[in-house]
Amino acid sequence: MIIHTKGMREIEQNSGYSNEELMEKAGQALAEAIIPHLDKEKKILILCGKGNNGGDGFVLARILKDYCISIVTPDGKPSSKEALSAYSKVPRRMKKPMKNADALIEESDIIIDAIYGFSYHGKLKDNIRSLCQKVNAAKACVYSIDINSGAEADSGNFDEDAIRSDITFALCCYKPFHMLRKDHHLFAKAEVLSLHIPMHSNDFYPEMNEDLFFQAFPKKQDDAYKGTFGKCGIIAGSYGMAGALMLNILGAKTTGASYVLAACPDSIYPLAATRFITPVFHPYNENNMQDVIIPMLKQVKAVSFGSGCTNFSKKAELLDLVLQNATCPVVLDAEALRLLEHNYYILQFVKVPVILTPHIGEFAALVNKPVSEIQKNRFACATDFAKTWNVYIVLKGPHTIVAAPDGKTYINQSGCQALATAGSGDVLTGILTGLIPLYKALFTAIISAVWLHGWIAEKGCETKSMQNFDLNSYPSIMDEQFFKHHF
Repeated sequence: MIIHTKGMREIEQNSGYSNEELMEKAGQALAEAIIPHLDKEKKILILCGKGNNGGDGFVLARILKDYCISIVTPDGKPSSKEALSAYSKVPRRMKKPMKNADALIEESDIIIDAIYGFSYHGKLKDNIRSLCQKVNAAKACVYSIDINSGAEADSGNFDEDAIRSDITFALCCYKPFHMLRKDHHLFAKAEVLSLHIPMHSNDFYPEMNEDLFFQAFPKKQDDAYKGTFGKCGIIAGSYGMAGALMLNILGAKTTGASYVLAACPDSIYPLAATRFITPVFHPYNENNMQDVIIPMLKQVKAVSFGSGCTNFSKKAELLDLVLQNATCPVVLDAEALRLLEHNYYILQFVKVPVILTPHIGEFAALVNKPVSEIQKNRFACATDFAKTWNVYIVLKGPHTIVAAPDGKTYINQSGCQALATAGSGDVLTGILTGLIPLYKALFTAIISAVWLHGWIAEKGCETKSMQNFDLNSYPSIMDEQFFKHHF
């Protein structure tokens, strides 16, 4: 389970245990997880902060009293009464002065980071920064308790000198920080430790995996026909960019979409129709696009627009046409996002759900903010925009974030380096368009699509290279999985 800091505090407050009892539970859980990595000859250094994260370290040290333990408190003595109580129970021989820290770091086999927990925000203080730098340069194996010191639990922000660990032990639940490893690379592995307390909350982040995906995916019944789940529509491509249209169609076909309507400029229709024979094509040009697009919009249960539309001369008018006449969810990608730059206020007039699929650069341009600012505040920026303009944001990246108008947020865990190639976003747009008609809940459809897009790449790279991964293999890889799950 994944939860933010506020939700974790509420769980602790409603657990029925005091802070001191929770500290004891954390120390015991940590000891059980760490002892298999220890032997009596290893020198262990525990760096404990002033708060309750440091308190967890003190409890751990007391439980490990038969091992060669040294404790350093770089911020001074504990500030909370629970942590102070835990500190008072630690054998005096373990407590070492800060002036010995450098030597202890150098000679230790294991360093346990208990400086800061999930309450940390901002930048490291100079003395702590220096200490973290030395830990990161040490040869010791490093374990962090709950959150790596120097990193924020909820935002994924981290100081450049935050402690880097071999294992980070998440207490009770994963936090957003643990779900963003590909962004910060601060730990090699995260392992959640149960504290055996009640876990009642409405704030858990939604999750998706193979079992959850196929449990929710609707099967075709024996009376199914091509229109059982409705039609999906794709409006894409322009002269010189026919590939984007075809990648959209490829994504939709990956989902098993049984009725695809594809609208594209006359100039690229022959290319697309030669490549794909099952979609119903709606070729258009600058003069007849209204006559072609509006009737098509009335037929579909989801429609996407924007992929590869760069070179179509009336692309702005086409975007307006789609937003004014759609009667179903609209997925906007690529050129559609660029058309919304400095003009996104028009979204307030759209009467159907809108899903925007920007990467960091596109989102920064959309909201006219520096990329660095978006990168540091992805959750807040995506969530605020989604709420303010009543849209769904699919903010693409190593861990794609989905933000809904009602405040729900999803952090995607699937995917790999194979997707770092031109066209992978076009495939995602097609998968989104293909899946939306299959689900009653739009948010479920969106997070399912985002997860599926990454997961297929992972499955493909079990037998194919990441370096030269072929997006054309998406339907065949998915076909194998449909067969495996009896679809």
